[in-house]
Amino acid sequence: MPEFPTVPSALTVSLVVYRPQRDWLLRTVVSLCAALNHAREAGVLAFAHIVVVDNGAVSAISEVEGDVRAECEALCPGVTVSALAGHGNIGYGAANNLALRTGTQGGRLLVLNPDVELATDALTEALRFLDRERACVMVTPVAEAPNGEPLYLVKNYPRVFVLAVRGFAPAWLKRALQRRLDEYDRADRPHDTPVTDARIVSGCFMLMRRDAFDSVGGFDERFFLYFEDFDLSLRMSELGAIVRLPACRIVHAGGQASRKGWRHVGLFARSAARFFGKHGWRW
Repeated sequence: MPEFPTVPSALTVSLVVYRPQRDWLLRTVVSLCAALNHAREAGVLAFAHIVVVDNGAVSAISEVEGDVRAECEALCPGVTVSALAGHGNIGYGAANNLALRTGTQGGRLLVLNPDVELATDALTEALRFLDRERACVMVTPVAEAPNGEPLYLVKNYPRVFVLAVRGFAPAWLKRALQRRLDEYDRADRPHDTPVTDARIVSGCFMLMRRDAFDSVGGFDERFFLYFEDFDLSLRMSELGAIVRLPACRIVHAGGQASRKGWRHVGLFARSAARFFGKHGWRW
């Protein structure tokens, strides 16, 4: 695996929003500020720039930016905030590309969902790990739902049948096929143990080396929503290690596409077809 050079510790955070739940957005920003402060005090972070990309804004002015900027000015002075808005809903991957390509040229990138709460030392531990492990290109965290239920962000390569069962099958069928579902979620080991050979990870929190991200061309913008994270991590895993780091912990409140209505089901199906068409079908 190639070694990526250590770059002075600047971090660009991409926060893509589309009509976010304000309470969760504020929880995300408050926890992010605490994590940034902790990392700066620990000496693993020199500078951070948060780029808010508002896919739901109808003009170039984003109300979301005001909330984020106010919290950052109060809680983590010295962290800069900028916003991109008025471009319409260009999709999740394209919006992250926009943020990460226009942000500071620091060596670390963080893709963060607006429904994630970071542990105070999450960034400190993850940045320190990237500094130490030169062949690692991405860190993924240990995650739990707000109710404490474990979330398995590291996945095995998906199969069409398993995705259908996971998203749409009744509870009794899921129970009957639990072994297949656990295999996809790599639930053969506890969710809070290290994984050093991950190839596919969920994208609610992706801490990456900029040069590795740039080397693969960033997110594939043909994925409007869903599977852009699987596609990116699969391509980045060809460059180096993707590691689940137990010392980096988050709470994630996201839900499955099937819970969000038929439009999301359609988006999920189209993105799944694109993913399998690109990387290979497994039934």
